[in-house]
Amino acid sequence: MGKQDEQKQEKQWMVLAFAIGAALGSLYGAFILGPALDSIMEGAAIGIAIGIGAGVSSGAFLEVRARPERMNKKESKLLIAVVATTLILVLSTVFMAYSGTA
Repeated sequence: MGKQDEQKQEKQWMVLAFAIGAALGSLYGAFILGPALDSIMEGAAIGIAIGIGAGVSSGAFLEVRARPERMNKKESKLLIAVVATTLILVLSTVFMAYSGTA
């Protein structure tokens, strides 16, 4: 019974971060990317995709933080790369969205 409770706890971080990322991504797309691209629907779709990516990477980070003993050095470097890539993606879309405005 202990293993099932432990697995539920691990999955809970990922699902929570996924949902929060999708919600924040839709807001980011609708209010930042959408007006800059002159298409709310297109901005929301891109924002949701970015939010899901950010949610998955932050969920992975929280999951690893909850159980650091299972993490090896290669996985640690990969996780850092995923989080850094997600931040670069979000910042680059903001710069892309507002670079063409006059």
